[in-house]
Amino acid sequence: MVTRIRTAAGVALALGVLASVGLAGCTQPDDAVQGVARAACEQRMGPAIVAWWRDQYDETPWKVVDTRGSGVQEASDSSSAATVLDVSGTSSVQRDEVGQRTAVRWSCAARYSSADPQTVTATVEEITLR
Repeated sequence: MVTRIRTAAGVALALGVLASVGLAGCTQPDDAVQGVARAACEQRMGPAIVAWWRDQYDETPWKVVDTRGSGVQEASDSSSAATVLDVSGTSSVQRDEVGQRTAVRWSCAARYSSADPQTVTATVEEITLR
């Protein structure tokens, strides 16, 4: 399953990063693009963690909380046609309304293309217990 986020700010930000990467050979995305990639992955992770938890433990958790992306960097498989940002982060799974939380780590790939920089596609790569 994939999450797509389309924003006007994303267009301007992605175009700015593409220009900066093309001109300066820079590999670290700027803060605004990192924010868009982080948001796309954070939005995608809640439902993915619920499905993963259900597969692992044969139960549906009450909710997933405190989802935060903690690192964003350009992936090695980025190209001139598409930029891939690796996003890592953490979340907590709460099994029931008053239960303790279990921490999980996750990683996600956020992609956008030079042809359509306003659409960011987030794909879950890994979910593990922390």
